Amino acid sequence: MNKKKIRINNISITAITLAIVLSVGGIYPLNRTIYAHTFSGGESASFLALATQIAAEAHLVQANARSNTTLAQDHAADARQHLDANTTKELTERNKRVAHDLTAALIDLQRSINSTNPPPTTAIVKEKVNNIDGLLQEALSARVEPDQMKNATVHILALNNILNEITEHYGGAYGIEEGKQNETSTQNRIVNMADYQSAQSYANQTLQMFNDTKKVASSNITSSPEFSKIDIGLASLKNAIESKKQFKEVQQIIESQIRTHIESAFKLKLKAEV
Repeated sequence: MNKKKIRINNISITAITLAIVLSVGGIYPLNRTIYAHTFSGGESASFLALATQIAAEAHLVQANARSNTTLAQDHAADARQHLDANTTKELTERNKRVAHDLTAALIDLQRSINSTNPPPTTAIVKEKVNNIDGLLQEALSARVEPDQMKNATVHILALNNILNEITEHYGGAYGIEEGKQNETSTQNRIVNMADYQSAQSYANQTLQMFNDTKKVASSNITSSPEFSKIDIGLASLKNAIESKKQFKEVQQIIESQIRTHIESAFKLKLKAEV
Protein backbone atom coordinates (compact mmCIF):
# COMPACT_ATOMS: atom_id res chain seq x y z
CA MET A 1 0.00 0.00 0.00
CA ASN A 2 2.76 2.44 0.91
CA LYS A 3 4.73 1.53 -2.21
CA LYS A 4 1.70 2.30 -4.37
CA LYS A 5 1.34 5.73 -2.78
CA ILE A 6 5.00 6.47 -3.35
CA ARG A 7 4.68 5.53 -7.01
CA ILE A 8 1.64 7.77 -7.41
CA ASN A 9 3.52 10.64 -5.82
CA ASN A 10 6.51 10.08 -8.10
CA ILE A 11 4.24 10.10 -11.15
CA SER A 12 2.63 13.31 -9.93
CA ILE A 13 6.00 14.96 -9.38
CA THR A 14 7.18 13.87 -12.84
CA ALA A 15 4.02 15.26 -14.42
CA ILE A 16 4.39 18.57 -12.60
CA THR A 17 8.06 18.82 -13.60
CA LEU A 18 7.22 18.09 -17.23
CA ALA A 19 4.48 20.72 -17.17
CA ILE A 20 6.93 23.30 -15.85
CA VAL A 21 9.50 22.43 -18.53
CA LEU A 22 6.88 22.71 -21.28
CA SER A 23 5.62 25.97 -19.84
CA VAL A 24 9.09 27.48 -19.70
CA GLY A 25 9.78 26.11 -23.15
CA GLY A 26 6.79 28.06 -24.44
CA ILE A 27 8.35 31.27 -23.18
CA TYR A 28 11.97 30.37 -23.92
CA PRO A 29 12.03 27.78 -26.73
CA LEU A 30 14.45 24.95 -26.01
CA ASN A 31 16.05 25.29 -29.43
CA ARG A 32 16.66 29.01 -28.94
CA THR A 33 20.21 30.15 -29.68
CA ILE A 34 22.01 31.09 -26.48
CA TYR A 35 24.91 33.46 -27.10
CA ALA A 36 28.18 32.85 -25.25
CA HIS A 37 28.25 36.47 -24.17
CA THR A 38 26.88 39.89 -24.94
CA PHE A 39 29.41 41.99 -26.82
CA SER A 40 30.32 45.33 -25.28
CA GLY A 41 29.99 48.65 -27.06
CA GLY A 42 33.75 48.71 -27.59
CA GLU A 43 33.70 45.24 -29.15
CA SER A 44 30.84 46.25 -31.41
CA ALA A 45 32.72 49.39 -32.44
CA SER A 46 35.72 47.24 -33.36
CA PHE A 47 33.54 44.97 -35.50
CA LEU A 48 31.88 47.96 -37.17
CA ALA A 49 35.32 49.35 -38.04
CA LEU A 50 36.43 45.94 -39.28
CA ALA A 51 33.43 45.65 -41.61
CA THR A 52 34.25 49.12 -42.96
CA GLN A 53 37.83 48.06 -43.68
CA ILE A 54 36.84 44.83 -45.40
CA ALA A 55 34.35 46.66 -47.61
CA ALA A 56 36.92 49.33 -48.48
CA GLU A 57 39.55 46.74 -49.40
CA ALA A 58 37.09 44.72 -51.47
CA HIS A 59 36.12 47.81 -53.47
CA LEU A 60 39.80 48.62 -54.00
CA VAL A 61 40.15 45.16 -55.54
CA GLN A 62 37.38 46.09 -57.95
CA ALA A 63 38.91 49.51 -58.68
CA ASN A 64 42.32 48.03 -59.52
CA ALA A 65 41.26 44.77 -61.14
CA ARG A 66 41.70 45.96 -64.73
CA SER A 67 44.45 48.56 -64.35
CA ASN A 68 46.83 47.06 -61.78
CA THR A 69 46.50 43.39 -60.91
CA THR A 70 49.26 43.52 -58.30
CA LEU A 71 47.47 46.22 -56.31
CA ALA A 72 44.19 44.35 -56.63
CA GLN A 73 45.87 41.23 -55.26
CA ASP A 74 47.33 43.20 -52.33
CA HIS A 75 43.89 44.54 -51.40
CA ALA A 76 42.27 41.12 -51.74
CA ALA A 77 44.85 39.72 -49.33
CA ASP A 78 44.20 42.58 -46.88
CA ALA A 79 40.43 42.04 -47.04
CA ARG A 80 40.89 38.35 -46.27
CA GLN A 81 43.35 38.96 -43.41
CA HIS A 82 41.02 41.38 -41.63
CA LEU A 83 38.59 38.55 -40.93
CA ASP A 84 40.83 36.69 -38.48
CA ALA A 85 40.03 33.52 -36.53
CA ASN A 86 38.85 35.34 -33.41
CA THR A 87 36.48 37.60 -35.34
CA THR A 88 35.12 34.64 -37.27
CA LYS A 89 34.53 32.78 -34.00
CA GLU A 90 32.60 35.73 -32.56
CA LEU A 91 30.48 36.02 -35.70
CA THR A 92 29.83 32.27 -35.69
CA GLU A 93 28.28 32.64 -32.23
CA ARG A 94 25.59 34.81 -33.79
CA ASN A 95 25.21 33.40 -37.28
CA LYS A 96 27.20 30.38 -38.38
CA ARG A 97 26.01 30.56 -41.98
CA VAL A 98 27.04 34.22 -42.45
CA ALA A 99 30.43 33.58 -40.84
CA HIS A 100 31.04 30.68 -43.22
CA ASP A 101 29.75 32.48 -46.31
CA LEU A 102 31.71 35.69 -45.64
CA THR A 103 34.94 33.76 -45.11
CA ALA A 104 34.31 31.76 -48.28
CA ALA A 105 33.48 34.91 -50.28
CA LEU A 106 36.72 36.65 -49.26
CA ILE A 107 38.76 33.56 -50.11
CA ASP A 108 36.93 33.30 -53.43
CA LEU A 109 37.65 36.95 -54.28
CA GLN A 110 41.33 36.48 -53.51
CA ARG A 111 41.54 33.26 -55.50
CA SER A 112 39.75 34.86 -58.44
CA ILE A 113 41.94 37.98 -58.59
CA ASN A 114 45.06 35.82 -58.30
CA SER A 115 43.99 33.73 -61.29
CA THR A 116 45.79 34.42 -64.55
CA ASN A 117 44.27 31.68 -66.66
CA PRO A 118 41.78 33.06 -67.23
CA PRO A 119 41.90 36.43 -65.43
CA PRO A 120 38.57 37.48 -63.91
CA THR A 121 36.35 39.79 -65.91
CA THR A 122 35.17 43.14 -64.55
CA ALA A 123 31.65 41.76 -64.24
CA ILE A 124 32.80 38.76 -62.20
CA VAL A 125 34.83 40.90 -59.78
CA LYS A 126 31.91 43.29 -59.38
CA GLU A 127 29.54 40.41 -58.64
CA LYS A 128 31.89 39.01 -55.99
CA VAL A 129 32.34 42.41 -54.33
CA ASN A 130 28.57 42.99 -54.29
CA ASN A 131 28.17 39.60 -52.63
CA ILE A 132 30.69 40.59 -49.94
CA ASP A 133 28.84 43.87 -49.38
CA GLY A 134 25.61 41.99 -48.78
CA LEU A 135 27.24 39.51 -46.42
CA LEU A 136 28.84 42.33 -44.43
CA GLN A 137 25.43 43.89 -43.92
CA GLU A 138 24.12 40.55 -42.68
CA ALA A 139 27.16 40.20 -40.43
CA LEU A 140 26.56 43.60 -38.88
CA SER A 141 22.91 42.78 -38.25
CA ALA A 142 23.88 39.51 -36.59
CA ARG A 143 26.93 40.65 -34.67
CA VAL A 144 26.03 44.16 -33.43
CA GLU A 145 23.12 44.62 -31.04
CA PRO A 146 20.33 46.89 -32.40
CA ASP A 147 20.67 49.29 -29.47
CA GLN A 148 24.41 49.57 -30.08
CA MET A 149 23.81 50.39 -33.74
CA LYS A 150 21.78 53.34 -32.46
CA ASN A 151 24.50 54.40 -30.01
CA ALA A 152 26.52 57.41 -31.14
CA THR A 153 29.45 56.49 -28.91
CA VAL A 154 29.75 53.09 -30.61
CA HIS A 155 29.87 54.79 -34.01
CA ILE A 156 32.44 57.39 -32.97
CA LEU A 157 34.64 54.70 -31.39
CA ALA A 158 34.49 52.79 -34.67
CA LEU A 159 35.54 55.96 -36.47
CA ASN A 160 38.44 56.35 -34.05
CA ASN A 161 39.53 52.79 -34.85
CA ILE A 162 39.59 53.73 -38.53
CA LEU A 163 41.73 56.76 -37.71
CA ASN A 164 44.25 54.36 -36.18
CA GLU A 165 44.18 52.32 -39.38
CA ILE A 166 44.72 55.45 -41.47
CA THR A 167 47.78 56.30 -39.37
CA GLU A 168 49.16 52.80 -39.89
CA HIS A 169 48.50 52.63 -43.64
CA TYR A 170 49.53 56.19 -44.44
CA GLY A 171 52.74 55.60 -42.50
CA GLY A 172 53.21 52.41 -44.50
CA ALA A 173 52.68 54.36 -47.70
CA TYR A 174 55.76 56.42 -46.76
CA GLY A 175 57.72 53.37 -45.69
CA ILE A 176 57.28 54.00 -41.97
CA GLU A 177 57.00 50.77 -40.02
CA GLU A 178 54.05 50.13 -37.73
CA GLY A 179 54.81 51.30 -34.20
CA LYS A 180 57.43 53.76 -35.40
CA GLN A 181 55.14 56.55 -36.57
CA ASN A 182 56.41 58.92 -33.88
CA GLU A 183 59.98 58.63 -35.10
CA THR A 184 61.39 61.22 -37.50
CA SER A 185 61.28 60.02 -41.10
CA THR A 186 63.25 61.42 -44.01
CA GLN A 187 61.05 59.64 -46.54
CA ASN A 188 59.15 62.28 -48.52
CA ARG A 189 57.45 60.23 -51.22
CA ILE A 190 54.95 57.39 -51.48
CA VAL A 191 56.70 54.04 -51.66
CA ASN A 192 53.73 51.70 -51.07
CA MET A 193 50.75 52.48 -53.28
CA ALA A 194 48.52 49.76 -51.79
CA ASP A 195 48.88 51.30 -48.33
CA TYR A 196 48.27 54.75 -49.77
CA GLN A 197 45.06 53.62 -51.49
CA SER A 198 43.85 51.99 -48.28
CA ALA A 199 44.49 55.16 -46.25
CA GLN A 200 42.71 57.24 -48.88
CA SER A 201 39.70 54.93 -48.99
CA TYR A 202 39.48 54.77 -45.19
CA ALA A 203 39.57 58.57 -45.00
CA ASN A 204 36.64 58.70 -47.40
CA GLN A 205 34.79 56.18 -45.25
CA THR A 206 35.19 58.29 -42.11
CA LEU A 207 32.96 60.96 -43.65
CA GLN A 208 30.12 58.45 -44.06
CA MET A 209 30.79 57.05 -40.59
CA PHE A 210 30.50 60.53 -39.14
CA ASN A 211 27.20 61.06 -40.97
CA ASP A 212 25.95 57.80 -39.42
CA THR A 213 27.02 59.14 -36.02
CA LYS A 214 25.06 62.35 -36.60
CA LYS A 215 21.88 60.39 -37.19
CA VAL A 216 21.94 58.79 -33.74
CA ALA A 217 23.74 61.39 -31.61
CA SER A 218 21.76 63.47 -29.13
CA SER A 219 21.13 67.16 -29.84
CA ASN A 220 23.35 68.29 -26.97
CA ILE A 221 26.27 66.56 -28.73
CA THR A 222 25.50 67.60 -32.31
CA SER A 223 24.90 71.22 -31.28
CA SER A 224 28.30 71.58 -29.62
CA PRO A 225 31.04 73.55 -31.44
CA GLU A 226 33.42 70.60 -31.02
CA PHE A 227 31.10 68.30 -32.96
CA SER A 228 31.08 70.50 -36.07
CA LYS A 229 34.86 70.77 -35.86
CA ILE A 230 35.12 66.98 -36.21
CA ASP A 231 33.41 67.26 -39.60
CA ILE A 232 35.85 69.99 -40.68
CA GLY A 233 38.80 67.92 -39.49
CA LEU A 234 37.68 64.86 -41.43
CA ALA A 235 37.36 66.92 -44.62
CA SER A 236 40.88 68.29 -44.02
CA LEU A 237 42.17 64.74 -43.53
CA LYS A 238 40.62 63.57 -46.80
CA ASN A 239 42.11 66.50 -48.70
CA ALA A 240 45.55 66.10 -47.11
CA ILE A 241 45.74 62.44 -48.08
CA GLU A 242 44.50 63.11 -51.61
CA SER A 243 47.20 65.79 -51.90
CA LYS A 244 49.82 63.32 -50.57
CA LYS A 245 50.84 65.59 -47.72
CA GLN A 246 53.69 64.44 -45.51
CA PHE A 247 52.90 61.80 -42.91
CA LYS A 248 53.50 64.12 -39.95
CA GLU A 249 51.00 66.64 -41.34
CA VAL A 250 48.32 63.98 -41.71
CA GLN A 251 49.10 62.67 -38.23
CA GLN A 252 48.75 66.18 -36.83
CA ILE A 253 45.31 66.60 -38.45
CA ILE A 254 44.14 63.33 -36.89
CA GLU A 255 45.32 64.27 -33.41
CA SER A 256 44.65 68.02 -33.26
CA GLN A 257 41.73 68.56 -35.62
CA ILE A 258 39.76 65.35 -35.11
CA ARG A 259 40.58 63.33 -32.00
CA THR A 260 40.75 66.32 -29.66
CA HIS A 261 37.26 67.41 -30.71
CA ILE A 262 35.86 63.87 -30.46
CA GLU A 263 37.08 63.71 -26.88
CA SER A 264 35.48 67.06 -26.07
CA ALA A 265 32.16 66.44 -27.81
CA PHE A 266 31.66 62.89 -26.50
CA LYS A 267 33.44 63.25 -23.14
CA LEU A 268 35.83 60.43 -24.04
CA LYS A 269 39.50 59.73 -23.57
CA LEU A 270 40.78 58.13 -26.73
CA LYS A 271 43.96 56.18 -27.14
CA ALA A 272 45.90 56.48 -30.36
CA GLU A 273 47.52 53.18 -31.34
CA VAL A 274 50.88 54.32 -32.63
